[in-house]
Amino acid sequence: MDFQYDENEEQQTTEREIVPAGVHGMRIQHAEEGPNPYKTHDEKNPEGMCLKLRLTVGDYRFVFDDIPKHLGWRAKQLATALGSAVAGGTVSLEPEDLIGQDVLVEISHYTSKAGKVSSVVKKYLPIDPQAKPAKKADKKPRMTTAVAMVTEDDDGDVPF
Repeated sequence: MDFQYDENEEQQTTEREIVPAGVHGMRIQHAEEGPNPYKTHDEKNPEGMCLKLRLTVGDYRFVFDDIPKHLGWRAKQLATALGSAVAGGTVSLEPEDLIGQDVLVEISHYTSKAGKVSSVVKKYLPIDPQAKPAKKADKKPRMTTAVAMVTEDDDGDVPF
């Protein structure tokens, strides 16, 4: 394939902003299987095999999420968010079936050691609000009482 370009034309690249933290409906733009050396597990996943996802929303940067093979709970979370029934301890996700699917995602921000801030997937949420796990009940505040010490030379004044 041949491409034509004008020598005087400046390359115009616009730096896109990261996806804001919060809950967003996103589309799976790309999905593939492959290794990630940072996602290994000594016994369960020594090669670091992952389901590699590229998510998109609006005019923001892509959000990349690699789900390692040894973290089945993350795959189950994604499958549930896509509306798949999950049972039996095994989740099967094929990359070609995921492309173009919409998913509800909670995004948070991560700051690298170099100081670069990126959007990351905190969790995949079920689209059906009834399928969300119930929130844990807030603990009741512990009640304490104040006890005043009375001495023999107490004149009845309260020292505030």
